Amino acid sequence: MARQRPVQNLEITTLVHATEDPEKVIDAVSNLFPENVEAPLCEEVKFTGVFGDSLVMLKWTLKNRRPATETFNNVLLGLNSLDLQQVLDSLDTRIDENKNLYLRLDKQKAALGVIRLDTHDSIRIKARLLVLHKADPVKLMYNHIHELTQDA
Repeated sequence: MARQRPVQNLEITTLVHATEDPEKVIDAVSNLFPENVEAPLCEEVKFTGVFGDSLVMLKWTLKNRRPATETFNNVLLGLNSLDLQQVLDSLDTRIDENKNLYLRLDKQKAALGVIRLDTHDSIRIKARLLVLHKADPVKLMYNHIHELTQDA
C-alpha cells in the first residue's frame, strides 16, 4: 500500500499575522515538501481579522496524486513516534464524511525544519483521499501509514 498513491490532492493553508514575516512563513511551509516535489505557487488572500488586525491566508494546492501523496508521506515520516501514534489513534476523527484527512502542524517548528502536530496558530493540511467505493478510509490510511513507516 505504501507504494500506492492514496492522496488525490493536498491543500496546505496557514495564516500570517501582522507580527509575522510572510517570507519566513512561506519558508516554513516549504520545509514540508520533499526534495523531489516542486512546491506549487502560493495563493494569498488578505483580510481583516475580528479585532481589526491585518491577516493574510497563504494557500498551496497540489492537484496531482504523485506530488500530493509524496508531500503527505514526507509530513508523516517527519513526525516523531508520539505524533505519528496520535495520528493513528485519531484517524476516525481526522477523516470527514467527504474523505478528507486533516492535520495541523506547528508553524514555528516547521520554520526550523521540524514537523510536529499542533493546534494553535498552525499549518493546516487537508488531504483528499482516493478511496474506492465502500472502502473504509480510516482502515485505508491506517494500513498506508503502517506500511510507509515500516518501509522507512
